[in-house]
Amino acid sequence: MIAGSLVACMLLAGNGASAAGGGPTAGAEDRQASDFKQLLDRKVPEWQDTYGVPGVAIGIIDDGEIAYTLNYGYADSKNKQALDETTRFQAGSISKSLTAWGILQLSAKGLVSLDEPVQTYLSRFKLPDSGFDLNGVTLRRLLSHTAGLPAHKGYLGTSPGSPLTTLEASLSGEGWSNEPLQVTAEPGTAAAYSGAGYTLLQLVIEEVTDTSFADYMDNEVLQPLGMGLSTFHQDPQAPGMSKAYGYFGQELPLFQFTEQAAAGLTTTATDLMKLMLASMDSKQDTFKGKGVIPPALVEKMQQPVLAENGLGVFARGLSDGRTLIYHPGDNRGWHALYAFIQGSRDGMVVLTNSENGIDLRQDLYHAWIEYQTSEMPESTQALLAGRHTNALLAWGIGGLLAVYVLFFAFRVARGRRVFITAQTRRRYALLGFRLVLLTVIGMALFCASYLWSVLGLQSGLKYSVLLLFAWIAVLLVTGFFPRAAKPRRGEPAAEDAGSGVNSL
Repeated sequence: MIAGSLVACMLLAGNGASAAGGGPTAGAEDRQASDFKQLLDRKVPEWQDTYGVPGVAIGIIDDGEIAYTLNYGYADSKNKQALDETTRFQAGSISKSLTAWGILQLSAKGLVSLDEPVQTYLSRFKLPDSGFDLNGVTLRRLLSHTAGLPAHKGYLGTSPGSPLTTLEASLSGEGWSNEPLQVTAEPGTAAAYSGAGYTLLQLVIEEVTDTSFADYMDNEVLQPLGMGLSTFHQDPQAPGMSKAYGYFGQELPLFQFTEQAAAGLTTTATDLMKLMLASMDSKQDTFKGKGVIPPALVEKMQQPVLAENGLGVFARGLSDGRTLIYHPGDNRGWHALYAFIQGSRDGMVVLTNSENGIDLRQDLYHAWIEYQTSEMPESTQALLAGRHTNALLAWGIGGLLAVYVLFFAFRVARGRRVFITAQTRRRYALLGFRLVLLTVIGMALFCASYLWSVLGLQSGLKYSVLLLFAWIAVLLVTGFFPRAAKPRRGEPAAEDAGSGVNSL
């Protein structure tokens, strides 16, 4: 889903969270994984209630070993089916990290070169001429989002039961919110997060291996890494799949993706910890890469090409001088993250089954960074300010609504607003226009926020949307009570006419 670059910036550029306070404050040398686990046991259920997140799976790696796999809440809230270690989640853009492993494996086998133009390996799709050097669009630059492709809006997926489009059609711009892939900047000069670039890499893997992307990745990457409950195959009926939920608690379809390299992975917290372990330094260097790719290529993945962009991952410095390797993931109804610190071999996985998981994920990440470094990220106050602003916005919308309702009730009581059928001049055309306009606005807002879940309503914005629905409902009702018509010259006022009748 959905603009993964924006999420990455919001999540890891230091956006703190009010709920993340109260974490361990001891120095890094004194921290214990058990202390952090106790914090999670206390805070995660609170955050679930605060934000409305049915299920959260968390994995903790401590000093290169799996310390905890924690499951909170439900995979199916209606039937009270609890999460367990086999529950599968969509991982969104974390798919890109595994896709990078697939490309690097082909590089290690000598089947592709990271610095060759991508066009070398393609016959089913060709980049259109755009005035830029297409030979600069290499596999390395596609992996690091530096190939000159525009920032991608994110893939929305296809409802279960609907046919998936082809890769070629997706790259040509077919699909809702999709655009034809083209180079819009000189390759290698800037970083712009592009899911479409990974769809192009998916096509490379299929053309080079002469097999489907899902089959190749499952057999040659996921299984050798020990990720036995993970897959790129699109099957909403797969055993162990969690339900997905929207901002208002509604169940969402388990959307499927043609663009599997960018957004199609389903996985578990334990499996993602296995990915992190294969990406870390260890006492035995042969463990890094776990035989899927050489240790040198694992290290190459984690070295930024430009800005924070490595090959399928991001790398950023922490306040204590260590380097964080991470990637978030976001599909409709799912928000995820994996992050690890290379030097200390510590890591965390977060998988949630709700749109509201984006807020809980932020709080978890910042609590973990505080646990690791004894400091909150640099711009902790930025998210606090954003949530405060959104709260003020909701209070403002609600306050205006309350004032309007009171003023309307006062005018009805004074006879200045009268039900339309009780008036001599019944303005049905105006009422009809009002009803149609408000219904269209309400349905558009309902579809975007509830039915399709394509609006980003994190950080409390969903409460403003609920109040907008209340405004629409109130305006629909008040439309049936137009202002009472002023009497024409020579006609008695409504009160006088009534008293004359009564005197008879």
